[in-house]
Amino acid sequence: MDSYLARRVSLVDASAADEARSVAKGLLSNGHDVISLRDGEPQFDTPSNIKEAAWKALKAGRTKYGPTAGIAELRELICEKLFRENQINADSENVIVTPGAKFAVFLTFLTLLDEGDRVVLLDPSWISYSQGVKLAGAEAVRIRLAAEDGFRPDLDVIKEELDKRQVRLIVVNSPCNPTGTVFDKPTLSGIAKLARERGVWVLSDEIYEHLIYRGAHYSPGSEFDNVVTINGFSKPYAMTGWRIGYVTGPRMILNAMLKVCSHSVTCVPEFVQAAAVGALSDEASHRARDNMVRAYRERRDAMMSRIRASEFFDCTEPHGTFYSFPSYRLQMPSIGFSNMLLEEAHVATVPGVTFGECGEGHVRMQYTLTKERIIEAFERIEDVLRRR
Repeated sequence: MDSYLARRVSLVDASAADEARSVAKGLLSNGHDVISLRDGEPQFDTPSNIKEAAWKALKAGRTKYGPTAGIAELRELICEKLFRENQINADSENVIVTPGAKFAVFLTFLTLLDEGDRVVLLDPSWISYSQGVKLAGAEAVRIRLAAEDGFRPDLDVIKEELDKRQVRLIVVNSPCNPTGTVFDKPTLSGIAKLARERGVWVLSDEIYEHLIYRGAHYSPGSEFDNVVTINGFSKPYAMTGWRIGYVTGPRMILNAMLKVCSHSVTCVPEFVQAAAVGALSDEASHRARDNMVRAYRERRDAMMSRIRASEFFDCTEPHGTFYSFPSYRLQMPSIGFSNMLLEEAHVATVPGVTFGECGEGHVRMQYTLTKERIIEAFERIEDVLRRR
């Protein structure tokens, strides 16, 4: 058989996290206790009322094909949520329920980008943005965000980049993976305004909007008509494995997205959508979410306390998400540093370079674990680094 692969697939980078996960599994199988500061996943279980909503739907036989855009009840609840929490005025025809927020990001790329189009990424940025841009046949243009500036965008630099070359789309993610930075309203509205003046679309990924410890969340889609807003249920409701998200934006774009969905995923299972209805409509879900956010704040504080006390790390304090992005003081590439921590300290992290070249010299550490496990992880790390 011809082993030829499509060029768009050959351009996509293998995941360094997947490679590290394989090493970690090997260590676990040999009896080692591996502490994972790597995976971007809540350690809490999905709230029981949400699981019960899905179980009731299953027992009721809601296992058939559903509407491609999503069931009406869920889309209406999403519209209410968007208006109440984000000041985005959308009707149910302007919402598509997707199999995860990640697919909504890729759906946006497929719908808006042609071969050779340019997409501005604010680096360090989530690795799937750059790989999704490649799969859509477009080119990523990276703007470096500096640690010394708190990883905050400079509007003048963005303006210069947009004026220098033809750009189709700019991606913003606030709170930001991997840095935990929360962009303020003047920054986000400034980006959207600059983009609109130049006929550029904005993708606003707001999956971490409820995980904010300082500052306030702002949705540029509340004021600007050149914005596609993406969100989901995985982070606030510990529903990563349920694979359910949503997207809203101008009707023209949503209609085009529906064509892509109808020929690919068809629909999100109705019993999963019933779980999402439970997440949005039941006060028990909101209490569980708020309790998780309080726990993340405490765990963030525990991690930052250890980082500040360390002679090996420096870190801009994360104001959102459940990630920190410390730099380290050893002269070695981040992939090598991360591998060393895994193999010698049995602590898994994500190399900073996977989030863009400006992430070199950093590692991403998540703090969804208990405070005790976070403290133990740093004790192991410090012990290994002191012996080098």
